[in-house]
Amino acid sequence: MQIPDAILPLFETPKTHNIIKGGRGGAKTRTVAALIIWIMARVPWRIICAREIQKSLKDSSFAVLRDEIYRQGQAKNFDIRESKGEIISSKGARAVFIGLQQHTVDSIKSFEGFHAAWIEEAHSVSKKSLEVLIPTLRIDDSFGLDFGGVEFVFPLRMFIYTTNPYIWDDPINLVLSDDREDVQYITVNYSDNPWFPKSLEKERLQAEKHMDYNEYLRIWEGIPYEDAEKVVVSRSKVVDASERDIEAEGGIVVGADIARFGSDKTVFYKRIGLKVVGEMILAKKDTQTVAKLLFDFAEGGKIIIDDTGVGGGVTDRLNEMGANVVPINFGGKAREKKKYPDVISEMWFNLAGMIDTIELPKDDDLIAELSNRYFKYTPDERRKVESKEDYKKRSGRKSPDKADAMILCFYNRTREISVLY
Repeated sequence: MQIPDAILPLFETPKTHNIIKGGRGGAKTRTVAALIIWIMARVPWRIICAREIQKSLKDSSFAVLRDEIYRQGQAKNFDIRESKGEIISSKGARAVFIGLQQHTVDSIKSFEGFHAAWIEEAHSVSKKSLEVLIPTLRIDDSFGLDFGGVEFVFPLRMFIYTTNPYIWDDPINLVLSDDREDVQYITVNYSDNPWFPKSLEKERLQAEKHMDYNEYLRIWEGIPYEDAEKVVVSRSKVVDASERDIEAEGGIVVGADIARFGSDKTVFYKRIGLKVVGEMILAKKDTQTVAKLLFDFAEGGKIIIDDTGVGGGVTDRLNEMGANVVPINFGGKAREKKKYPDVISEMWFNLAGMIDTIELPKDDDLIAELSNRYFKYTPDERRKVESKEDYKKRSGRKSPDKADAMILCFYNRTREISVLY
């Protein structure tokens, strides 16, 4: 069985909810089908193969699993019952194929004895369907299987979702946020597939050359569409900034976002002039340690720090050490009060105004956080950025600690806009 390295976490560290996302050619569907048939050939495993809408068996993953049975040379061990819409193995395993939209809380109960579910095209599954399906599987246990001399342990209650994300607000992101302990997101694209065919590579290159840029990104890179009218900074501009190469000319400025909760990270970014030249990410460090590491990281430059909550303790310690500190309270007032109702909105639009001139790191998480923050107009026509809590709820992502550190790094409280300190 051929498995791209990027998908190995599905085998090595499976969770209850395993969301495999990415663009065309990453072998998502082929790998999941191979895993399902491999397990069904060995144990009496029962799996629901679902999509949001399934008008006939032709709309399901039935053909994919059938072809995988022949590919693995397992035809003698399976009963492929196309007329009944199910596949049975000699070990007593069973795969059924359903459309989630047609089921209710009561009708889905007939599958309560099943162990697993594979949801294809999960970006199109509704929040209601997910909330109906997920409580159906209730067997909390695990089983081990040997593969090539290595034992893999899988939870009996296991969901696998394959998705090419459509928009950042896909319901699956809202229901299954990536900071849940029982969820893992696995990203795989054509570049992660060592068996990516030459014919498909020719098609991809043509798409890259002639297709709308955002459409290409969604189909081939698995990057969802952005709502350009709602985001503060467009993804294309953030990507351009990450690919820019400029000289590091000027003084050192550090932006520091200090963690306040258990799963949050403390993040430092350092720039020289308009070029970001360094980063540091910390977890579960006390304020004294954070202050010492931040002081050394800044190398005598200006430190613009999130002074909210525990950040205040770090600010106090840095002041004692003689650092050049500018504390910012995220809930504080903006300098330009007629434009922004709070300082965090002002910081975001400050970065947006500079995005065409700065150089950012090439970091997928940073790009996602910076290009997916929404804003709206207040009744008095000021631009207000959505709260961190609203962002997390809407996007299904973890706390945007990297974005917060970056907007601090480029923020200037003075009237004159200057980026060279």
